[in-house]
Amino acid sequence: MRLMPEETAAGKSGFWDIFYDARDRDRVLNATVISVKRPETLNGFYWELKFEGFEDTAAVLGLVPSSETGLPDEDMMGSFVNKKVNVKVKSIDKNSGIVACTRREVVEEARARLMNTLSEGEETWSLVRFVSGGRLGLDIGGGVVVGVPCSRAAFSRSVPLDMQYRPGQMVRVEIRVVNREKSEIEISVKNPWENEKFNRGDIVTGRVLKVDGDKLFVEVRQGVIGLAGCPVGKRVSEGEQLVFQVTAFNGAERKLHMVLFDSERIRGRRRARARRLRTGNDKESVR
Repeated sequence: MRLMPEETAAGKSGFWDIFYDARDRDRVLNATVISVKRPETLNGFYWELKFEGFEDTAAVLGLVPSSETGLPDEDMMGSFVNKKVNVKVKSIDKNSGIVACTRREVVEEARARLMNTLSEGEETWSLVRFVSGGRLGLDIGGGVVVGVPCSRAAFSRSVPLDMQYRPGQMVRVEIRVVNREKSEIEISVKNPWENEKFNRGDIVTGRVLKVDGDKLFVEVRQGVIGLAGCPVGKRVSEGEQLVFQVTAFNGAERKLHMVLFDSERIRGRRRARARRLRTGNDKESVR
């Protein structure tokens, strides 16, 4: 359902034909947002675009005013810098090397298709476009970006939203509202804890999201963030991938407690248990 980028190839001579052809045939071009600017003589912001095949922005520069971005509000524009977008050509100023574009028309066409195919209660995958201002921006297809408030996206109160989600990530969502009269879509992120199950003793790989004193916040699955103690004398950095062992899990309460995996410690505990079994003093189950 999401529009795929069109491949373009251009040489130094005659490359303007690509833009004239795209304008005349109503074709979609792929470009990268390189900056957000406000003109001195006009109100509002605009995007500057670099087109595929034109690394030198002095040769040709695309412009998209805020009203043509297809975004719900202007505040989202900055989150698209250095991101790819699909646009249509509206006008060409060859002397100035400027191509005026619209993303809004591309998004509106995609939204019309989504309105006819999505159903309330349906589950699907969405692309994380940005995380900003306590809000998650998800692309549900064709560049249609829906803002999800923190209350419907955060599943760990102790970790900031921008640590729980990363641009370019795919997340499972539920379609909450499809209002065809107003052409509005509301979604919420599916609770990632619902279908997860961990047992005491399980060994898992996790990425350290946050170091808070002697506590580590560790992501073991998308959106499933557990708590582990920081070992004494060991330096741990955010972003590290480490191996942990589960000590307790409660999916309903979104609790996952772990310790850093230590094979020597485990062997020592097993030897101690074996000794207790031999002497008849085994009073606890140790994994």
